[in-house]
Amino acid sequence: MTRILLARHSQSFANKRDFAAFGNIDSPLTERGIEQSHGIGREFEQRHGITPATYGKPVLASEYRRPQETAEVAGFTEIHTSPLINEADVDREIMSGLDVIQKHTEERWVAEEIRPRAAEFIDRVQSGELDYEIYFTHGMFIASVLLECDARSIATGAQFDAQRGYVPLQATIIPITL
Repeated sequence: MTRILLARHSQSFANKRDFAAFGNIDSPLTERGIEQSHGIGREFEQRHGITPATYGKPVLASEYRRPQETAEVAGFTEIHTSPLINEADVDREIMSGLDVIQKHTEERWVAEEIRPRAAEFIDRVQSGELDYEIYFTHGMFIASVLLECDARSIATGAQFDAQRGYVPLQATIIPITL
């Protein structure tokens, strides 16, 4: 069994515009996002016993700017990236007017392209191939991982919320044991 920490990125300029930031690869953090990132750094230390500035291992972030910047501002110095934990590709759904968060909460829906990545992520963590403790990623990816854990009867302790489903708020850390 391996304990991992999934951290959702802090607020970016794309998030601030009151729409999902899906597909917005290079959106930097806002001032609020920078404050949130400092807060998540403190949370790593206070709740998880990890001091980012002296953490001796790399963390893994998606290829998007906002998770990488969240990790950096939180105080982590060695940040690797992987497309495996990138955000869901839901541009088509959003362009058609679909509220993907609402659909997720009502139907436990996630985009079809992200389901196999969430399953691969779990498999690679469990096999030791992905040997990171901390992952900086996106809300819908985290939701997909939690749904996959449900499907595999892996207890995570995460609660499915009537308003957000498994999509965590910005700058939230979700501990999971796989």
